[in-house]
Amino acid sequence: MKRATSRGHFMNRPFAVPEIALDRTNPNSLRRQIHVQLAAAIRQGNMTQGARLPSSRLLARMLGVSRNTVVDAYEQLLEDGLIVAKKGSGIRISHPSTSNFPNFSNLRKTARAAHFPQQTIQFEDPDGTALYLNPTR
Repeated sequence: MKRATSRGHFMNRPFAVPEIALDRTNPNSLRRQIHVQLAAAIRQGNMTQGARLPSSRLLARMLGVSRNTVVDAYEQLLEDGLIVAKKGSGIRISHPSTSNFPNFSNLRKTARAAHFPQQTIQFEDPDGTALYLNPTR
């Protein structure tokens, strides 16, 4: 793992960055390559929980890519639950997921907050499987 130090205006903040090899001839986008390599490093335990990642601007400069490319990769890592971002404390490694499936723990809360569907009707098919119907208005 490569260790580097950012030179902030007020203080130096160390952060951890695994080796990221980008192949511009690869059919996968640069965003996808960054996401896959960071996710693998986190899931394999090469980056410890709570370790700080560099800002999107700094990582973009280090890799020679646009900031939007890094922002997109970080957003996907956030969706995967592998990193957390808090204003003032930067981007940090979260608990790595033990499975490769996304975390749907807040799905019910998110669906309820979206008010969709507003009404459902539950019934069962002949095998006893619960089915849901969203009645049209």
